[in-house]
Amino acid sequence: MISQKQFQATLKKLAGFEGVRGVIITNNEGLPLSSDIDPDKTEAVAALVSSLVGKATQTVEQLEEGELNFFTIDTTKGEILVAPENDYILIVLKGKK
Repeated sequence: MISQKQFQATLKKLAGFEGVRGVIITNNEGLPLSSDIDPDKTEAVAALVSSLVGKATQTVEQLEEGELNFFTIDTTKGEILVAPENDYILIVLKGKK
């Protein structure tokens, strides 16, 4: 399991990239572990994205396409980048260029 210090270092590094509006690390159940955005938005994004990860993982498995590694949700405001790992999910909110 990754430590809180490593979470914070990851958040700081990702937040420094151009266009990044926020970074959230959540567990697989949707409980936020670390974030650099508003707590209410963090909880909502973490819960919704963890649900999507569950459905996407199930879809990939049922289609026998291997394992889910990463996906992007393209929106009118930017992108939501999602990287599920074994024990956590990394979520990056990125604005349009």
